[in-house]
This record gives sequence, structure tokens and C-alpha cells, in this order.
Amino acid sequence: MSRDASGRSSYPVKNSAPESNSPIGRQAVGRRSADRSLVDVGRASLWVALLPTVWLLFVSRISTFGTDSAHAYWNVWRVGPYALPPGSPDAFNYSPAFAQVVYPLTLLPWPVFLTIWSLLLAAALLWLLWPLPSRWRWLVLAYVAPPALLIGNIEAFLAVAAVVGLRRPAAWAFPLLTKVTPGLGPLWFIVRREWRHAVMAVSSTALVVAASLALSPGLWTQWWHFVVGSPTPPTQDHYPPLAVRLVAAVGVVVWGAAKGRRGAIAVAMMLAMPLWSSGVLVVLAAIPRLRRENGSPHS
Repeated sequence: MSRDASGRSSYPVKNSAPESNSPIGRQAVGRRSADRSLVDVGRASLWVALLPTVWLLFVSRISTFGTDSAHAYWNVWRVGPYALPPGSPDAFNYSPAFAQVVYPLTLLPWPVFLTIWSLLLAAALLWLLWPLPSRWRWLVLAYVAPPALLIGNIEAFLAVAAVVGLRRPAAWAFPLLTKVTPGLGPLWFIVRREWRHAVMAVSSTALVVAASLALSPGLWTQWWHFVVGSPTPPTQDHYPPLAVRLVAAVGVVVWGAAKGRRGAIAVAMMLAMPLWSSGVLVVLAAIPRLRRENGSPHS
């Protein structure tokens, strides 16, 4: 025991952390340093590989910009919904509600539509990935954004719906009325016994369907026959069947809801996508936002 300048007694405080000059301390510091070095090397390698990757995924295919999916949305009312089989160029697979919502945009010239659509997708990806550490944020965005914009599919918007939908259940109407099978929000709420959120998700979707039916009842009949009667595109032959992936997706949602792991819902949505391609990975862009809000209570 010693006395300080004011005369009060004080006791030395023992440092509970291992000292850096002890064998254990030196090993811990060495491991952390090695881990940081490995991560730095990996990040630097990804920056080096970025240019050829963007060339392969984007620049070499720039002539097809937007023609994979975005053009189908723009062209839906020109060729007629459900006039083309799934997997064919310009095929429109989503519900009449989505076609009706995008109708005003389809009146624009194709270059204007594509510009607006691409900006919306880019804004969605930037918002989703912003919670990443700055040293990773722009790198991940540089890898994800070019192919996502090139294809122009709605995966980025589905990822936004996953994040927003856990707080605002009405947002689940979007996946349920487009890709359908990734609309796993109601199941998440049921597992967590959040009955009000489950009812809101389902009732909001039902209200949109009712309004759309009032406008175009015949289109819903066409869509039902289109979904039920269309064969699986040959491009899906080398992927696991949708039924198998749905079982896995349900398991992931149940586990994630029970454990409170919000990021699991993005993984489940990716597994549950009706038609698989590399583009389904864009849904995983929801994970940084979901993990950031993982401990936040529902509003």
C-alpha cells in the first residue's frame, strides 16, 4: 500500500491482460499481427484482381447492358405479360402487380428507363453495403455493382426489402409479388411469434393483390397458368431443384429466427430464388445492414 499526494491510501492495480513481454502475450500479439497481415494481403490481392474481373464481368459485355432483365421490365407492356416462356429473352415472370407498378416507367424511352433503373439499383447497393468498414466497402461495391447493373435484375431491391421488411412488414409484399418463393418474411415472424408482423406482411400483400385484381383480373389468371404450366428452363438443369433449395431455405429461416440471426434471412432468400444464376448472390448484399441491426428491437 502507498499514499498519493493527497495522503489517501492506494493499492496497486493488477493488470489482468497478459503482458506483451510474457510468452503468452507475445504469442497473442504475434497471432493478431499475422491475422492482420493475411487480411491486408487478401484485400490488396482483390484490388489487383479488380480490373481484370470488371473487364470479364462488365466491360466485355457492355453491349448487353440491361438486356438480360431490365429490358424485360421496360418491354412488358409492348409484348404483353406472359407472352414469352420463362428463360427466353424479354420473358416477364412476375405478378401483374409489378407490371402495373412499373408501367409509368415503361412509357419512357429505353435509354432513359435504363439510366433511372441503374441509378436506383446503384443507390440500393450503396445503402446496403455502407455499414461495411470503409477499407472493405468500396472494394465489395466495385465487385458487386458492375454485374448487378449489367443484368438489371431486382435482386438488390429484394435485399432492401429483406432489411426494411423486418421493421416494416408491408415491404414483404415486394418479394412475394415478384419472385414469390424468397418472400420468407412471414415465416420469420411466425417462428418468432411476432403475430402482428406476420399478419401485416400477409395482409399488405393481399391488399396489393386485391387492387391489382380490380384493375386487371384476366392478367392474374394468365400469370397463374404461366407459373404453374411453364417448364423449368434448361439453364436450371445443373442447379439443385427448387424444391430441395426451398427445404434448405426454410431450415435456414427457422434457425435464424430462433437464434435472432437476421443475416440468415438473406441466405435463405438466395436459396429460395426460383431461377438460379450468379445474380442471386446479390441478395447477400443485405447482410451488412441486417448484421448492423441484429441487436436492434423491432419498431
